[in-house]
Amino acid sequence: MSEAARKAVRTGAQALAQQKADHDPGGIAAKPQPGTAKPETSTAVVPATGTATAVALPDNRDAVTRYLDDVAPSSIVGRMIKFDKNGKFVTTDDDSEIDESVDFVVLADQTLIGWIKFNNDAPPNRHMGALYDGFVMPPRVELGDTDESDWPAGLSGQPDDPWKHQMYLVLQQAGTTELFTFVTSSRTGRRSVGNLLRHYDRMRRISPGEYPVVRLKKGGFQHRDDRVGWVATPAFAVVGRAPRDSVAKPDTTPGGDLNDQIPF
Repeated sequence: MSEAARKAVRTGAQALAQQKADHDPGGIAAKPQPGTAKPETSTAVVPATGTATAVALPDNRDAVTRYLDDVAPSSIVGRMIKFDKNGKFVTTDDDSEIDESVDFVVLADQTLIGWIKFNNDAPPNRHMGALYDGFVMPPRVELGDTDESDWPAGLSGQPDDPWKHQMYLVLQQAGTTELFTFVTSSRTGRRSVGNLLRHYDRMRRISPGEYPVVRLKKGGFQHRDDRVGWVATPAFAVVGRAPRDSVAKPDTTPGGDLNDQIPF
């Protein structure tokens, strides 16, 4: 059977699992770390989605924002970048590796955070907002879908939480001004973005009119479990600063006109 034919016969569940894997290469977020407790689930507190007593999340959006979220869901500014299973930063539309010598201005205050749930036959469900605009992620238990027996199987064959904690980091290539969004839902990816944002927080107290400039590097560590081995992680090497008034001002608000591409 040809490669095209094999792709054509994928089930909906397999396609959905692949979408999740593209946003969490290597499944690092789902792997329990040795010596750590298993995350708690609260099935007794919040019923699964679809029950009459499920907790309703507050919706503070105005009518215009709600409409725009329906017709043009927001997530990606410009082209999407991910850290793939081979430990490389790539653009998802053409799988091209990003050279480590390329400089990117980090539009840190445009960072989006939140929860995303992929669906087989509908756009993803999201609870997301701009971190530096004061958005607070709802607790996982308030999203429903807390009964692990109802979770779909992931690529590993084990039940996989349908709700993913994602971060969207907006980058502008220095020189060309082209915009990109680095998307991650893995634990190591979120940690790398978090460390970069800590640097930005320190920097803006000293130089509030500037953004950090970074290069996308490959980091990693030797896992304590020898069966896992070397774990590649994304890294952002800070190499300079750029004036805030010299870069683009993309609209990353929940009602913004942003690309909603989901890689398969």
